[in-house]
Amino acid sequence: MAKNSSGTSLIIVAVVFLIIGWFGHQFFGDALTQALKNIPAQLETKTNEEPKKEDTGTMCAQVVTPARNPKTGDIKEFPTPCDVPEGWVVIENDVPGL
Repeated sequence: MAKNSSGTSLIIVAVVFLIIGWFGHQFFGDALTQALKNIPAQLETKTNEEPKKEDTGTMCAQVVTPARNPKTGDIKEFPTPCDVPEGWVVIENDVPGL
């Protein structure tokens, strides 16, 4: 009897999942299809995204690089030496032993 009971339970679970899948397809199929089609377009139109820099073919180490704007005297840290704007002066480390 136990084998029959577990086999019947398995069939009931399979039928329930089949019915749920069919209803889900009927009611949400078109909306889901449209949502999936729009994903690439949404990825392409991100807002607040910085323009991509032109690839110069040079590699740049990921080292925080402080630099000074000679016009204003402002000091700012940049993620790499390549990110320091033209005209800014990179502040070198003058501490002996480092």
